[in-house]
Amino acid sequence: MAILLTAAAPAPTYDWKLTPVGWGPVRIGMTRGQVTKALQVELKGEAFDNEGSCIELFPESEELKGTYFMFIHGKLSRITVADSDKIMTPRGIHVGSTADEVRNAYGEGLQVEPNHYLDLPAEYLTFWLKPNSRGVRFETDSQRKVESIHAGDETIQYIEGCA
Repeated sequence: MAILLTAAAPAPTYDWKLTPVGWGPVRIGMTRGQVTKALQVELKGEAFDNEGSCIELFPESEELKGTYFMFIHGKLSRITVADSDKIMTPRGIHVGSTADEVRNAYGEGLQVEPNHYLDLPAEYLTFWLKPNSRGVRFETDSQRKVESIHAGDETIQYIEGCA
């Protein structure tokens, strides 16, 4: 009688780079179940409307505190990093980076807009891989520091999450 041993998949280290198309094995367009499997962590949260067409979820993990996943009609549309300086883009930008570092890393391709809630010098710095389709947006505060990063589809432009 043969005994098959299956090794448990190693726990992810979450040291992946955040890009316009995803974060490590997590890809824009995945379902909630696929994201949960890729992260090896349950996602919690509630729908923002009666139809459940938009939902923002967060992982049940202290290691992933400050990361949020937006799903539109059941598909991942945006990944947000707000409280972690450990998650960064391939160009080295993370929460806490300066606006000048973002400008140096992304150059002329950045779209610059004033922050909706804070006075200048707070702003939104957006880099599109594919215009209005795949990009990354950096929100800076009044000290010109990145306070959050959104990566994904056109929903990176949403100011109040699903609202």
